[in-house]
Amino acid sequence: MVSVHLGPSWFFGADACLEALAAFIAFFVALASFRVYRVTRERKYGYFTVSMVLLTLSFISRAVTDALMEEILFKVPARLVGSIFYAGYVAHILLALIAYLLLFMITHKLADKRVIALLFLILIPSLLLSGSYYMSFYGISALLLGFVALAYWQNYRKVCKLAACLVFAAFSLLTVAQLLFLLEAHLKLFYVAAELTQAAGYLLLLFALIKTMFK
Repeated sequence: MVSVHLGPSWFFGADACLEALAAFIAFFVALASFRVYRVTRERKYGYFTVSMVLLTLSFISRAVTDALMEEILFKVPARLVGSIFYAGYVAHILLALIAYLLLFMITHKLADKRVIALLFLILIPSLLLSGSYYMSFYGISALLLGFVALAYWQNYRKVCKLAACLVFAAFSLLTVAQLLFLLEAHLKLFYVAAELTQAAGYLLLLFALIKTMFK
């Protein structure tokens, strides 16, 4: 039998539920962001909406894959386990990475299309050609989200508003989650901490955008 699992065995099922929750939250963040975009017509909210839609699809892919790997939905034939795992995780990684690149582009106000294309052409092929694309993804994600969090920290210092503070805290938690995923290879409990931290980050992001939407 071929078996592929991440995290401690007692956490199987809970991780798929947390990823489904992240997809659910990302979807509602996308809706909230789209409503803000319809009111303001600011391009940054349009790109933010696209990034959240991509993250929604990314987490759906991972939640379904983990549910299949952990035999929550039904028993997967052994010959298909590896293919399902890699297809699901490659979809999750590529969609999430494009979303994080869009967030980086928004927060750092990159307008030159040549620079944006260069980022995509360098990061995505290098990730796919990496010896461990899973680990490389979390390393790249931590860097991108770290710079996004830094930009939102600078924005919070400028405006000193609760919504700005919540957005900064959300992306800080998402950055920490990527680092915890990297440490999962050394201790499986880091995987649990990463999933919980990631869910908390998306919840904060949802609260921030709901506050902005009502304002």
